[in-house]
Amino acid sequence: MITNSDYGTKMDDVILESLKPQVEEIKKKLAGGGGLSHEDIITLTIYTQGNHVNHIDMRMDSLCNDFSALRVDFAGLESRMESKFAGLEGSVNSRISGLETKIEKVRAEFAKQTATIGGICAAAVAIATVISNILK
Repeated sequence: MITNSDYGTKMDDVILESLKPQVEEIKKKLAGGGGLSHEDIITLTIYTQGNHVNHIDMRMDSLCNDFSALRVDFAGLESRMESKFAGLEGSVNSRISGLETKIEKVRAEFAKQTATIGGICAAAVAIATVISNILK
């Protein structure tokens, strides 16, 4: 598992820990009604921003893990879909081949029937001609 902290973006906890005693003193000073010096403001800003960065890093770690899991899920889905499409393609090709065979059988039967009808028509014309000649 890769985390943002592996890339060195997470603020060093040692720095934040070293600021804690100063932050506690500043809190006491404020609780006692004292004011903030410029140095106090900078210390509080660094401490709060450090905590903020750490929380963002933790959220980024979570998002990176979620994204990695999605990649794995997508790869599995892609594999299953390829397998299903291959099976579907085989089924469709088989059905098309079966339909082509049936169409060829129908064409052959149609040609046979057409030849038979053509023969019947020719015989009918011949009979009509003979009858016509007899009636003249």
